[in-house]
Amino acid sequence: MRLLFVCHGNICRSPMAQSVMQNFINQSGLSARVSVDSAATHTDEIGSPPYYETQRVLKEQKVPLVAHRAVQVTPADYERYDLILCMDDENMRSLGRIFRGKDMAKVKFLLEFEEGNFTDCDALNFKGAAKRTALNLKDAGSNLTASECLQIADPYYTRDFERCYADIKRGCEGLLRYIKNSDGIC
Repeated sequence: MRLLFVCHGNICRSPMAQSVMQNFINQSGLSARVSVDSAATHTDEIGSPPYYETQRVLKEQKVPLVAHRAVQVTPADYERYDLILCMDDENMRSLGRIFRGKDMAKVKFLLEFEEGNFTDCDALNFKGAAKRTALNLKDAGSNLTASECLQIADPYYTRDFERCYADIKRGCEGLLRYIKNSDGIC
């Protein structure tokens, strides 16, 4: 299985997710069967290493940073990867333009795989992405939309790299469970 994590610049969220997921894959003995990459939807940071705050958080969490320089998603990546995981609505819209005319079923929000409660959605007591998207959030007394509960905020702007790491870790833990339970993987 080939995984591609995607964010705007490929210097914060997607290389963090790539590093976290690669660490999980290595620890699970799946590295011969699962490959993990990351890319940007935009050209802003092409060739740049992961942002220094991304490197700091990964080091503090004892997650090895993968060797990485920012690259941009291409239309050919749609065929190259089995699952393409984005971080927010802006990434999803950009991927829709890049993969114009393609079935977007293999493009998911990373947090669709998270099985616990979302920090921003705790009051709604969600369990699992399918329940989140099916729930009428207005009836739950929230102004949040289902896709807002699936967003991983860009820490380049929020400066909250620890929160970003926690969201990514939860998403990657759920993704690892999904991979282990998928036919032909384990």
